[in-house]
Amino acid sequence: MSPREEAGVQASPAERYHYVDFTEESYRRLLQTAKERYAFEPFGTDSGEPHVLWRHDVDISLHRALALGRIEHDEGVRATYLLQLHSVFYNLLETDVLARARELFELGHWAGLHFDAGFYGEGSEEELLERLHAERETLAELVGHPVEVFSFHAPEASGVERVDAEAMAGMHSTYARSLREGYEYVSDSNGYWRHQRLPDVLADAAHHPRLHVLTHPEWWQAEPMSPRERLERAVRGRAEHTLAAWESWTHKHGRDIPG
Repeated sequence: MSPREEAGVQASPAERYHYVDFTEESYRRLLQTAKERYAFEPFGTDSGEPHVLWRHDVDISLHRALALGRIEHDEGVRATYLLQLHSVFYNLLETDVLARARELFELGHWAGLHFDAGFYGEGSEEELLERLHAERETLAELVGHPVEVFSFHAPEASGVERVDAEAMAGMHSTYARSLREGYEYVSDSNGYWRHQRLPDVLADAAHHPRLHVLTHPEWWQAEPMSPRERLERAVRGRAEHTLAAWESWTHKHGRDIPG
């Protein structure tokens, strides 16, 4: 509890949800702290030394993902970026989006699949494996890098929250039982720390030799803001970019739209 709360002053949302934690500057400091205490490892590692599995489920923005990937590269660490094939917020078949995804993995980060089982609806385990395999092959071909890990998107909403196999369709699962039981877990889902603050966990690293960190790039911006503002900034940024690209194309080809 903060001194203000002890004095009976109700914390603001910015204080309660630690908006100041979710900036690029803060992100760089987290990496600097983490690399002093942990080795950054890929999923499937057999390391017995203190290490962190640092993953990004890219739900909203490849632009934000690349921004964080460049910071990580500057700091000499590697993370795992899991991309969706069915996101309503970005399309890996777009030239600009795919270029950012490829640059991300050319920086040395590990590629993964963020699989939305809900896209397909209900199905058998065999069908689930077939879909995972097909999406793995598609993603690997698109980005030009091997895909050896996957995560489920919104597992509770798509009925796969209890699937805890170590691997499926030739990929390590981020929801494997060994990870759930053997790693300290920190997540920024919905734009705030869902369980524990990552700065607090890193400060107590001696008690957490194996750490699993999940972040979502859209939540990390240049300045502190609410989760809603962060989401809107990413969405509006994409909309403005799309409109500018369309206007540029139509002007170039003499097909300006009146009004």
